[in-house]
Amino acid sequence: MSNLTDLLSRLIATPSVNPAHSDDPGITGEKRMAELFFSIFQAKGLQTEMIYPMGKERPAVIGKSQPEEIRSTLMLEMHLDTVAVAGMTIDPFQTEITDGKLYGRGACDMKGSMAALFHALTPERIQTLSERGIQLILLGAPDEETGLGGSTKLAAEGLGADVAIVLEPTRCLPVIAHKGAHWYEVHLRGRSGHGSQPHTGVSTNAALAEFLPDLFQIHADLTAAYQHPLLGTSSLNIGKISGGQTYNIIPEHTLLQLDRRVIPNEAPELFQVQVNQLIEKQVQQNLLLSGECLLHSHTDSFATEEDSPLVKSLQAAITRVTGEPAPCSGTSWVSDASPFSRTCGQVLVFGPGDIAQAHTEDEYIEIEQLERGAKIFTDFLDHFNP
Repeated sequence: MSNLTDLLSRLIATPSVNPAHSDDPGITGEKRMAELFFSIFQAKGLQTEMIYPMGKERPAVIGKSQPEEIRSTLMLEMHLDTVAVAGMTIDPFQTEITDGKLYGRGACDMKGSMAALFHALTPERIQTLSERGIQLILLGAPDEETGLGGSTKLAAEGLGADVAIVLEPTRCLPVIAHKGAHWYEVHLRGRSGHGSQPHTGVSTNAALAEFLPDLFQIHADLTAAYQHPLLGTSSLNIGKISGGQTYNIIPEHTLLQLDRRVIPNEAPELFQVQVNQLIEKQVQQNLLLSGECLLHSHTDSFATEEDSPLVKSLQAAITRVTGEPAPCSGTSWVSDASPFSRTCGQVLVFGPGDIAQAHTEDEYIEIEQLERGAKIFTDFLDHFNP
């Protein structure tokens, strides 16, 4: 499959570093990759257009087949951006193949999946799907790496399909659920004063000492009450604590930044409500003057039933290609499946490569995985019949 590795090399050689990760105009932004997608989609006979959810310099590109009668829509979604290249030990944009591995930024996350899909999506296969009444929607979305910005805006505008596969490295096995990421800022407010006269102030750091055990207890109670068969329980990380100025000044403000990964069957607002109740309790006890727990940003969880037709169709294709079972799994990392789960009837995440190689200083994809992914996409498209 030399044409497969050649295609992947072409994708890697087209820089698309997320602008939040670099200020070098020669490598940043998704425009170059969107233009490449545009030409690939047109060559496959798709009706193609640029759309601009993140502004003129950060387009998305969408290609659609045109069946005479649409019986079902299948969306195949990819993110155009990659993470930074600073500190890489390999040339990020000049591929090298060594010991069955192809190296380069994006090889795993997730240009390898793009190449595998494009290899499978011949114009003839697209035409056959159209004759069966299946409309293909191919989407390249910007800004996945810094909060799913592109997919979130596109889904909010109503872009969706009956079923969707979001491409990410899953070692060619179906991922049917992942946790949501909820980031909170907790503000504790008191009154400043001289450290030698603690009775004149209200120390937010002193309140913090009593606040933290109760915070962990809130989280523990929720994890005891809610579990998910694939994802386990929600998790909590305190990413940052800051408060105070120096040795002899009573701190009047303490900030906590929290990262909570929430399973699909736990309502995420439960945590925030209970933390705000805890803050109010400390105010009533005169430990604080005020405070609040604010949701800074969030990515919703998603889950698709294991016995859904989309999942079963992909599992059957994997088994036909590999001769092995295709167990479903869930992850703690997030993807564009989150926003599109609100506009698509069934969604899963799939692609060649191992997520452990994503974002690494020597990112690579195994050629065997790449070829397996192309064969599975081919088989899936040949047999897909919703």
